[in-house]
Amino acid sequence: MSDKNLGMPAVLAVTALLLAASSSRAEEQRVRIPDGCRELADRAGLPLTLTRPEATRAIAYLRVMVSRDPAVARCRLALRG
Repeated sequence: MSDKNLGMPAVLAVTALLLAASSSRAEEQRVRIPDGCRELADRAGLPLTLTRPEATRAIAYLRVMVSRDPAVARCRLALRG
C-alpha cells in the first residue's frame, strides 16, 4: 500500500474524533478537518469537512497507518492536541 492511499483514512480519523466528542451533533452535520491533517486530506482528494460516518472510518484507518510518514505523525499529533 502506498503512502498516498494511507492519507485519506488519517483525515477521516481526525474528523471522527471530533464528531465522537460531540454526541449531540446530527449525522448530516459535517466537521472540519484539523489543520494538522490537511496534507493527508489533500493526498486523498477529500473535502475540508467530513460526515460522522466518514470520520469514524478515518479514525480506524489512522490507527493502522504507518507512522513513518511525517504527515501521519502530524495528523495524529493534531488529534491529541
